[in-house]
Amino acid sequence: MFERGAKAKGVVEDVKRCRLNDPNADRLVYIAKIDEKTNTVVKDEQFDSISFEELVEELPDNMPRYVVLSYRQRHPDGRVSFPLVFIYYLPTTARPKSRMLYASTQQAFSKETQLSNPYMLVDKEQLDQEWIERHLNKFS
Repeated sequence: MFERGAKAKGVVEDVKRCRLNDPNADRLVYIAKIDEKTNTVVKDEQFDSISFEELVEELPDNMPRYVVLSYRQRHPDGRVSFPLVFIYYLPTTARPKSRMLYASTQQAFSKETQLSNPYMLVDKEQLDQEWIERHLNKFS
């Protein structure tokens, strides 16, 4: 599961760095996976700047992932914020064992990384700016 050892500490530190986003970038993405041999959450990939189309291509078709997205949100009053979005990617085509493993670890990942309000994504093709904005606006 989400161990508190060195590997988990590295993931937590990586996610914290996502909070310190470059204000000139539109989005920074950190993707974590569970190493099924050791049952620990590990870094899969990280991108300093990536389009939604490229992110969709990077996500596997049949394996869950935890995606942390630092997103440039422009508000109607002109303000700009960088919310950290936790996307719990759980494709319906994933093996039941993988689905259960990610489901049982999601809460611990959320707690350790201090990410609340995970947004579940079952079809990666739905992931775009409109999907993100729609979910972010639920809590504004």
